[in-house]
Amino acid sequence: MAVIDAVDRYLGSDPGGERVRTAANGAIAVLAAIGASALLDARFHMFEVAASAPGAGVINHVASLLVLILGASVALTASFVVGERTGRARALTTLIACLGMWAGLSLAIAVHPHRLLGLVLLVAVPSVGAWFRRYGVRAFATGFPIHVGYLIGFLAGGEIGVDQLAWPGAVIGVAGAATFVVGLALLPGYAHATARMQRSYRARARRVLAVTGALMDAPVHTPADHRLARRLRRLVVRLNETALVLDTRLATTSADDNDTAARDRRRSLFEHERAVVTLARLAQRHAHRQLSGAARADARAVVAAAGELDLAALERAAYRFRRYRPADPVPSSGSREDHGIDAAGVPGGAGEIAERYQEAACALVSAISSTDADPHAQQEPRPVVHLIAGWLPGSGIVNATASSRKGTARVDRLSLTVSTRVSLQLAVALGLAVFFGDMLSPSHLLWAVVSVYVTFLGSASDREQLRKSVFRVLGTVAGVVAGDGLARLTGTQPVASMAVVVVAAFLMSYFGRINYALVVGAATLGVAQFYSQAGELTSSLLATRVEETAVGAACAIVVGLAVLPLRTTHAAQVGLAGYLRALAQVLDGLLAPGGPTAGHSARTDTRVLDAGFHAATATIRPLVRTLLGGAGHRCPETLRLVDLSHELGRTIVHDSSVLAHRGNDLTELTGITHRAASAARAVADDLDGRVVGQEDGPPAPSPADAPEPVRSERQTPVTGSLRAELEDIEGVLTELALMRGLAIPDVAVAAPGHGRPRPGRAAVLSRPAGTTGVPAVPAVTATPSLSRNAVTATVSGALRCPLHPDGCEAWITVVTDRGRRWTQARAENGLYRIAGLPPGGYTLIASAVQHAPHAEFLLVEGAGREISHDIALDPAR
Repeated sequence: MAVIDAVDRYLGSDPGGERVRTAANGAIAVLAAIGASALLDARFHMFEVAASAPGAGVINHVASLLVLILGASVALTASFVVGERTGRARALTTLIACLGMWAGLSLAIAVHPHRLLGLVLLVAVPSVGAWFRRYGVRAFATGFPIHVGYLIGFLAGGEIGVDQLAWPGAVIGVAGAATFVVGLALLPGYAHATARMQRSYRARARRVLAVTGALMDAPVHTPADHRLARRLRRLVVRLNETALVLDTRLATTSADDNDTAARDRRRSLFEHERAVVTLARLAQRHAHRQLSGAARADARAVVAAAGELDLAALERAAYRFRRYRPADPVPSSGSREDHGIDAAGVPGGAGEIAERYQEAACALVSAISSTDADPHAQQEPRPVVHLIAGWLPGSGIVNATASSRKGTARVDRLSLTVSTRVSLQLAVALGLAVFFGDMLSPSHLLWAVVSVYVTFLGSASDREQLRKSVFRVLGTVAGVVAGDGLARLTGTQPVASMAVVVVAAFLMSYFGRINYALVVGAATLGVAQFYSQAGELTSSLLATRVEETAVGAACAIVVGLAVLPLRTTHAAQVGLAGYLRALAQVLDGLLAPGGPTAGHSARTDTRVLDAGFHAATATIRPLVRTLLGGAGHRCPETLRLVDLSHELGRTIVHDSSVLAHRGNDLTELTGITHRAASAARAVADDLDGRVVGQEDGPPAPSPADAPEPVRSERQTPVTGSLRAELEDIEGVLTELALMRGLAIPDVAVAAPGHGRPRPGRAAVLSRPAGTTGVPAVPAVTATPSLSRNAVTATVSGALRCPLHPDGCEAWITVVTDRGRRWTQARAENGLYRIAGLPPGGYTLIASAVQHAPHAEFLLVEGAGREISHDIALDPAR
C-alpha cells in the first residue's frame, strides 16, 4: 500500500500530464537561455578582464559562470510568472519580467558600496513585492522578478560596475527572448490541454472501474477486500478532481468560443462520472451480492463493458436489467457466498439495486454515444471553481478569505488581506534572517534570506509555513549530500554539469505542488554544480549552506507563529463552514420550486459540492497529521465525516433529480430535508462565530401548516432510498454538531423496539447552556428536562448491519434533549445495554468503523422499565 500511495501522490496527481509539460517547458527554457547567454558572452566577452591582469583566468571563468547563472535565472523566473495562453499576452508578461529583473539587479549594483543600505533593501524589496501580489498576475510578474534581480545583483555586485549595467540588460533580454521562443514553440500544448485532460480522465475512470470489478470479485470482510475498498475511495476522489478541472476547462472553452461540442462534452462528462461513481459505490457496499446469480453476472458485465467503452454491451445490459426490477424485492440467495447479507442492508433491496445498475448503464450509453444526457437543460451552468495554474486552488482561496475575517481566538482578532499579512510577516522574518545570517557568514547570508522568502511564498497559514520551513532544512540536507556526490562525479566537465542543472530545473518545477523538500533538494543540486565549476565547493561551504538555511527557517517559524499568525485551524473552520453552507444550499434547493427540474440544477449543485469539498479537505488535511506523525485532535474524524457527507450529498442530488423528472411528489421529505439543511447551517454558523439560528436559509416548516406525512408502506424503491440517504446525512451532520458541542435537533421519534426513526419536528441547533462562545438558543423540544435523581429506566438492543451479520461493534453516545452528552456505551458482539436513563427524550448516536453515523431519537416515558431498541447501521457510502 505504501508503494501504491507513493505512485498515486507523485504520478497519479498529474491528470493530463500538465505538470510534466510545464516542467519540461521550464527545463528546455533553462537550457535555451543558458545557451543564448553563453553565445552572447562568447561574442562580446562582457565581463572579462585582460589576460595580463593578475588572476585573469579565475576572474574570467567566474564572470562566464555569472552570465550563465543570470540567463538560467531569467528562464526560471519567466517560466514561473508567465502562464498566459496567447502569444501576445506571454510576450508582454515576459517583457515585464525582464524589465523588473534588470531594475532589481541595477538597484543592487547601485547600492553595493553602501552595505547597510543594501541590507535594508534586502528586506524591503521582497516585502513590497509580496504586497503588490494583491493587484493580480501582472503585478506579481513585476514584483517577483525585481526581487530575483536584486538577489543576483547583491551576489555579484563586486563583479559588475555601474557603467556595465547595459551588459546584464543584454543578457536578460537574450535569455528572455529564448525563453519566450521555447514557450511559444510549446504553446500548442495549451490548445491540446483539454484533450490531454480528457484522456487522463478516461484513464482514471478505467482504473476506478478495474478496481471496482476486482472488489466485486473479492470475498467480503477480508484484508484484500478492505485494501481494495480504501484504494477505490482514493481513486474516486482523484477521478472527481480530474472531472472538476475538466468541467471548468470545457466551460471556459464553450463560453469563449461558443463551442456547442464543449457543452455537450460537459453533459456527457457529468453523466459518465456519476455512473462510474455509482458503480464504485455499489461495489463498496457489496450491493451486487443481494442480486440473483444472473443479475449479479449482468452487474459485473456492466462494469467490464464500462471499462472497455463497449456501447453494445452496455445497451444489452441496460435492457436485461429491466426484468430484475419487480415490485417486490428479490430475496437474497442466502448462500455462504453472500456472507449473510440480505436485502435489508440497502434501502429498497434488490429491486432498487437493479434499478441503480440500469440507470448507470443507461447513463454510460448516453455519455459514450455523446447524446444529450440532460434533455431538461435550459442553459449551461457557469464553472464553479477558479483554477490556479490549471489546477484546483487548494487552500489558497480559503486562506485569503480566512485572513480577511476575524477569528474567535485572540491571535485571530486582527483581519488583514492575505497580501498585507504575508508582507508584514516577511519584513520581520527577513530582518531577523539578515541580522543572524550576517553574523554567521556575511558572504552567504542570501541563503538565509531565500529560505525565509520561499517559506512565505505560496503559504499563508502557520501550519503550512511551519511545514515548509522544516521541509526546507530537510531538503537542503538531502540536496547537500546528493549534490556533493554528483559534483565529484561531474568534476569540471561542463556538459555533465549542464545536464545536472537541467534535470534539477525539471524536478524543481515538477515537485512544486507535491513535496517541497524535493524542490529544495533539486535546487541544491544546481547550486552545488555552480560552486563545483567555480572551484569553491568544499565541505565547509556545504555546511554553511545548511546552517544559513536553518537560520532562515528558524526565523520564518518564529515569525509565522508569533507575528500576525493566520492559524490553520481558523482557515480550516472557514473552509469547512463554506462547504457546509454549500451543502445546506443544495439541500434547500432539492424541494424548492424548479429545483432539481430546473435544467442544469443537478449538475450545478454537484459541482458546487465538489468545489467546496476539495477546498475544505485541502485546509483540514494539514491538521490531520503533525510533522512528528501524530494525529491532530478530532481532525481525522472531521475529515471522515466531510468525506461521507460529500458522497451522500452527490447521491441525494442525483436521486432527487431522477424522482423530480419522473414527476414523483417529494413533499413528504420536506421535514427531514430542512432538518439536515438546518444542521449544516448551524454548524457553519458556529464555525464562523455567528449566533446559531441566524442563518439565511428558508424558514422551518410549521408542524401545523405543513405536517410531514408518515412514511408510506408502499413507496417506490428510490423514494425509500432517498429518505434513507437524507437520514444518513442528517446523522453525519448531527455528529459534526456534537463535535462542536452543539445541541442536536429533534430528528425523529422512535417507538421502543423499532430500528428506524419516524418523522419528527424540525428544530434549530443550539449550544448547550453553560458553554462559552456563542450564546445559547434553546432547542425546540417537547420532552421534559432530565435529572439524575429520577427513577431510571434501562434500554438495550442489537446493532444490525450487512457488513457484520454476527454482531457489530460500535459506540453508542446518549445525548439529552438539551444537547448534553449523558453517557456512552460500547456495543460488543452486536449487543448494547444502557442503564440509568430518567424519563425524557434522548438521541442515540451510533458510530462504527466502515459505517455511516446514525442518529435515532428515543423517548423514555416511564421509570423502572426495560426498553428494547434495535439500531440498523448502513455501510459508509
